[in-house]
Amino acid sequence: MPEIPDLEAIRHFLAPRLIGNTLLTAEARIPWIVRTGASGLESLAGHQFAPFSRHGKFLLFATDDDRLLVVNAMLTGRFQWAEPADRKRPSTALILTFADGHELRYSDARRMGRWYLVSAADLGVVSQFAELGPDAMAVDEETFVARLKRHPGQIKSTLTNQKFIAGIGNAYADEILWAAGLHPHRRRATMNEEDLRRLYRATRETIEWALPILRAEVAAGLDQRNEEWRDHLRVHRKADQPCPRCGHPIRSQVRGGSETDYCLHCQPLAL
Repeated sequence: MPEIPDLEAIRHFLAPRLIGNTLLTAEARIPWIVRTGASGLESLAGHQFAPFSRHGKFLLFATDDDRLLVVNAMLTGRFQWAEPADRKRPSTALILTFADGHELRYSDARRMGRWYLVSAADLGVVSQFAELGPDAMAVDEETFVARLKRHPGQIKSTLTNQKFIAGIGNAYADEILWAAGLHPHRRRATMNEEDLRRLYRATRETIEWALPILRAEVAAGLDQRNEEWRDHLRVHRKADQPCPRCGHPIRSQVRGGSETDYCLHCQPLAL
């Protein structure tokens, strides 16, 4: 699932290409992905995108008539910046065609993504948006620590809880906890103040470390793979490989289809 570094890289790539580029047509090949109605998407024709933003795992494309095209790519949603002659993926769900001749395509193999076209005042109709906590890159340390103290359970589950803070998923939670030296199954209730503040610093530092790597990855074009960009990660999906910090093998657990990777030497479990 795209997380903050993935979405920031996509936003960084698309912004200079979309802003001020008149949208000619909007085609919803899988109409029900547009939860506010596919026919409404057609009303974007003739308009342009203004500077757009991200909150958590949502991209918010602002339009020149003060609307928002809100996208939650979910698990398998992928973007393509392509020319009309380029091969379309079988799972292409939406195509936005622009005056410069390019298309912004959205594909979704599992058709889980959600698109909404709303006014800024109507963000409440966007599923789950009103329940989001502060963005992980916008929250300050005191707010982070105060909010964290409300959650006594396992720290990885808390870190990926979008109501706590928004934007962190399974992969970067592993990376953040490794950077902080905290076991993913450790309970927050066993942590002291320094643990919590170290986790905040690790959150910011990990995301800031990943951002230029992913921006470089997409500089020549949005990736055509169906996977997220994960090759650069240090522990996630690195089962049995040596820990980059201590050399001990990375351990891996899979529960409910979700993989958790950590170094037991660097991240001891304190019950």
